[in-house]
Amino acid sequence: MPEDFHDFAIAAAGASGALIGLLFVAVSVFPERGQRTETRIEYQTRASTALVVFTNALVMSLAFLVPGTSVGGWAVGASTILAIFTLAIARVVVTAALRGNGHWSALSLVAVLLGVAGFQFWAGVRLLAGDTDALPILDYVIIGEFAIGIARSWQLVNMHDTGLLSSLTMLARGLPDEEEAKPS
Repeated sequence: MPEDFHDFAIAAAGASGALIGLLFVAVSVFPERGQRTETRIEYQTRASTALVVFTNALVMSLAFLVPGTSVGGWAVGASTILAIFTLAIARVVVTAALRGNGHWSALSLVAVLLGVAGFQFWAGVRLLAGDTDALPILDYVIIGEFAIGIARSWQLVNMHDTGLLSSLTMLARGLPDEEEAKPS
């Protein structure tokens, strides 16, 4: 492991640990949202997605710090788990949408997570083949996971979409009335 990546790994491990703790606080603040029929699927998908990407970032960061560890092997294994988790989310989203209590738009998250898992897997395979030029790819994957996890956590607390398209739509239409803006 090149020394250049050591500081990043320490910072990323600390940040992911703190973000996991904050996620548990966010989940415990509004536990009733996870029980309501109209918000249960969305709430659980958001919470579990944030947890899995933060955990993946933590595991990868810690693997970077273990002397003599094959980070490539860790990347391949963790990306496989992320892909399996993502396919489970896809099943839940499709089932909920077919039953009428979910949104097909949540499949965009599935595409993003599969992309993250794909980049991580690709970097892991390259590292296993001895190509250390793939190390920055894993750092960028971790940064991306932080962005996804933070966005999902924010959506979890507010229970509305904070993505780019929904934000632009809201700006174009104007801010919602106070009654609409109150959290459910």
